[in-house]
Amino acid sequence: MRRRNAFCLLAFSVLAVVVAVSGTSPVDAATQCTIKTASGTGPNEKVARFQVYEGLLRSADTSLWSAWMTTGETPGYRVSKPSTICRWNMGLGVSCRGRASICKL
Repeated sequence: MRRRNAFCLLAFSVLAVVVAVSGTSPVDAATQCTIKTASGTGPNEKVARFQVYEGLLRSADTSLWSAWMTTGETPGYRVSKPSTICRWNMGLGVSCRGRASICKL
């Protein structure tokens, strides 16, 4: 009976180690990604789309936004699948809504 208990204890310990090691594996890039949304308004579609992209970056990280504003690059992040839908507003020009997947590298 003691051998069986010792075997069960050993098997449980090995299983616990396997679970612990698998839990500390590197995180997939997909788990570090978030989908952000933003909106913007401007006198034309170009300005409104610019405001949407600016809002997307600012909502992810203000340092990301400031780096993009000064250099035009997104260091440490990957912005993928940006999509924007725009429509004319009455008297306000163009209003756009957008979303993008922003991944921390």
